Amino acid sequence: MVKPAPDQKYYEVALSLALKKYFIYSSEHLFRKGQSVLVPLKNKEMSAVILREVDCPKEKSFKIKSILSEDEERVRLSSARLKWLSWLADYYHYNLGQVVHLSFPPGAGKSKKIKKASSPTAPEVFDVKQPEASSGKKKPLLTTEQKKCVKEIQAKEGFRVHLLHGVTGSGKTEIYFRLIEPAVKEGKSVLVLVPEIALTPQHIKRFSARFPGKVACFHSGLSPREKRRQWVEMLKGDKQILIGPRSALFCPLPRLSWIIVDEEHESYFKQEEKLKYHGRDAAVYLGKCLNIPVVLGSATPSLESWRNARTGKYNYHYLKERVFQTPVPGMEVVDMKKERERQSSLPYWLSKKMHEALEQSLEKKEQAALFLNRRGESVYVFCPSCGYHFSCVNCDISLTQHQGSHLLCHYCGFQQEKPSACPECKSEDLFSFGVGTATLQKELQNLFPSARIIRADRDEVKTHKQWADILDRIEKKEVDIVIGTQMIAKGLDFPHLNLVGLISADQGLNWPDFRSAEKSFQLITQMAGRSGRRDQPGRVILQSYNPFHPVVKLLKSGSYEQFAEQELKQREKFCYPPFGKLCLVRAQSVSASSAKKMALKIRDRLKCVKNLEVLGPVPAPHFRLRSKYRYHLLLKSSHPAVLKQAGANVLNLVSASRIPAVQVHLNIDPVYMF
Repeated sequence: MVKPAPDQKYYEVALSLALKKYFIYSSEHLFRKGQSVLVPLKNKEMSAVILREVDCPKEKSFKIKSILSEDEERVRLSSARLKWLSWLADYYHYNLGQVVHLSFPPGAGKSKKIKKASSPTAPEVFDVKQPEASSGKKKPLLTTEQKKCVKEIQAKEGFRVHLLHGVTGSGKTEIYFRLIEPAVKEGKSVLVLVPEIALTPQHIKRFSARFPGKVACFHSGLSPREKRRQWVEMLKGDKQILIGPRSALFCPLPRLSWIIVDEEHESYFKQEEKLKYHGRDAAVYLGKCLNIPVVLGSATPSLESWRNARTGKYNYHYLKERVFQTPVPGMEVVDMKKERERQSSLPYWLSKKMHEALEQSLEKKEQAALFLNRRGESVYVFCPSCGYHFSCVNCDISLTQHQGSHLLCHYCGFQQEKPSACPECKSEDLFSFGVGTATLQKELQNLFPSARIIRADRDEVKTHKQWADILDRIEKKEVDIVIGTQMIAKGLDFPHLNLVGLISADQGLNWPDFRSAEKSFQLITQMAGRSGRRDQPGRVILQSYNPFHPVVKLLKSGSYEQFAEQELKQREKFCYPPFGKLCLVRAQSVSASSAKKMALKIRDRLKCVKNLEVLGPVPAPHFRLRSKYRYHLLLKSSHPAVLKQAGANVLNLVSASRIPAVQVHLNIDPVYMF
């Protein structure tokens, strides 16, 4: 038994290790909960966070090591922050130590070999080019609807979730400005979340113009040095408004007073690797822990948020009119099956109506945008002689053709040169099928040689700076036609854009996913909303091979409320969210039989649990990905506690299982089912 030394204290600490246990260290000094310290681990020193003070461990035969010193590079985490981090780890079944350590700037607290003398170094300061600010502009006058929303939201003190539902172009960003102005004047901080970094350049520009010198940004497009600098400026209070994707939630902002989640419906708020948390849901719980208001903004709210507002759990605020009084454009639907029956010299993907609309747009010197959620040139390449098709060696995925002779897997990055002949039958008559954004750009340039056409997708835009430059060119009207993927569909404001064309955008309705209707409705509505946002009315053309689909009919009417209520009836019937909770269990291995064996073992363990429905196991929609075979089980329950315990049972079973080389992942509240 270990005898405690006089005045010796013992602390349970969290280390950034993938272990389901905490470590105990001792010290003669007093440390507080949430404080960072340096501790020895084998022959290294690591940063750790104090979770709690504990009694001297009994019945321990090993020596308890001492804390080396305080980690002065790191700020202390408040009790409210630790409560939030503990909830994340518990709810999403992840190691608390790894979750806690997301709360510190990149590069801080990395393990290093122990030295005789250790002195913490002060955070470095790096230069990051800030957007130009223009504080001399007058604030725009609020519409009657905007005034009402601001007044109602400000009337509620402390924690409350507000769903700000406004049609595209209704001025939600101006409401954000009015809400946070008092907080900035009082020296408090504000967090603005956006679904992905593609939206940050315009947000940074607008917020910087309104709050010069007060805005910091944090996203994966920055280097680790730049991220660290932005983080430190927020912690010091030099900047007060932090704009970024879901990871910005972990910055322990001082005196945080508002959390704003823009485009709250976006699936990009859900992280699919490691800690599989949902940024929107995590933001709501953080607001509850800190007792501050949370605003969720969207033109097409998620059905979860919509129902929470309808049942009174969230405050609901609606903006039905655009700021510039131009009507939300109606949607013209073109039946592409009829188009293909006509004799036409146009590319097969381009309808006569869309072609004429583009001609008119160019004649009027207006801007047009074509949306196609598929990059590259061709969906797949095959041999019509023997049926051989080119697929990835690591995945059950067809290779996409790029740059004429380059074949690429969009999932694992595998690539090869397109051969001149079929590997099976040696036929040289290879056929490329499908169309991507690169094809659109090439064929449109042939149709309109003098048009200034740019492409915005992950192939064309490699860096954050490139994306900012493209947005700048569009705003300055240096572009006639924009061709893009989802990058151009969300939350962006193109003042000169009056024509939007959607190329096969409704194909997502055919995905094997209970959310496919919701995602398609949101994506098409959001893209349509880029049109006619200023003084000229806009026009939207949807090319469809299924124009009589119920969702397409609702898109024509433009009624989100009608769509939501119709979709909720289907969800309730099958106990899908928001009426039930889901957990997607994935067993994967380089051996298909091992993955299936583990999945069956999990099913057998859970199938008798009361109030739990177990679906599967079945091969995942992408059965083989990155050289691993994947089996899915879907756990469904209207009782959250039952689903939580089921997840814990799965992890316990996996740790005790003797099936080799099988990985099992839990995805609570999954957004993607493949």
